[in-house]
Amino acid sequence: MSRFTNRRLAASFGLALTIAACASTAPDQPAVWGSSEATLTIAETGATLRILASGGCYGSYGEIEQPIPSGAFTLSGTYTQLMGAYPGRVQYPAQYIGTVAGRHMTLAITVPALQQHLGPFSLIYGVAQSWPACLYP
Repeated sequence: MSRFTNRRLAASFGLALTIAACASTAPDQPAVWGSSEATLTIAETGATLRILASGGCYGSYGEIEQPIPSGAFTLSGTYTQLMGAYPGRVQYPAQYIGTVAGRHMTLAITVPALQQHLGPFSLIYGVAQSWPACLYP
């Protein structure tokens, strides 16, 4: 191959990598981001984060009712704990703090009413986990 052909192939490959890195991983598009600890499902109307509890089920989840931007972000939402007494769950205001860089998202939750910080969770684009809700007696 000539030097010109090698350069053209290298340029085409670099362009393909750039397009692949930018395509379809925007956090404001419907998608799933996940890890072995949490799964973030992004829909048109917002996002839901399910957090794995012991026993292979999720015992709490969070909801963000606005788009998640690329880069650093702080968003308001709710955090819900499932429980075995009426009404079956308790919901609290929460702050979601994170960063999105390509196919990687770091996400933490602050729940002021509980004086609790959850995470940070390291989520990867396209990784989906499916856990049932914990059934508390």
